[in-house]
Amino acid sequence: MNLARFLFDSRGVSPAVTQALTIGITSLLVTGLLIGGSQMVDSQRERVTEEALENVGDGIARDLIRLDAFDTDTLNSTVSFRAMYPERIADQSYNVEVSPDASRTRVYVNASGLNRYAVVRFENETNVCPSVVSSGPLAVSYNQTAGCMEVTRG
Repeated sequence: MNLARFLFDSRGVSPAVTQALTIGITSLLVTGLLIGGSQMVDSQRERVTEEALENVGDGIARDLIRLDAFDTDTLNSTVSFRAMYPERIADQSYNVEVSPDASRTRVYVNASGLNRYAVVRFENETNVCPSVVSSGPLAVSYNQTAGCMEVTRG
C-alpha cells in the first residue's frame, strides 16, 4: 500500500475543519460577550453607587436648607430633622463631611472603599459647623451653644 497518496488526499477534511472553525469562532464570540457584559455590569454598579451617594448628599443638603429657613435667633427649643440613610452603599460604608465655605456650604459624601464620592453645594445664611459623620441614620440640627447648624449621627 502506498502511503504517499493519503498525504495529498483532501477528502473528508472539510467537515473536521468546519467543526473546528465553528467551535473556535463560537468560543471567541462567547468570550467577547462575557467580557463586555462584565464591563457593563461594573459600569452600572459604579453609576448606581454614585447616584446613591448623590441622593444622600442631596437629602442632607435639603435638610440643612430647610433648617436654614428658620429664624434661629428666636428659637427657644431644638429644631432637628432626622433621616434614615443606608448603612452601606454597594456593600461599603461611607462618610459625610459638611464644611462651610465663604459663599457656599459643601456636603461631601465619600465611599472610600469604592473610590467614589459626591459633592453637593448650596448657599445658606445660618452658620454651619464643620462635621464628619459615618453612614447610617443622620440628624441635621441647630446647635444653640455653637450658633450653627450641624450634622450628627442620628
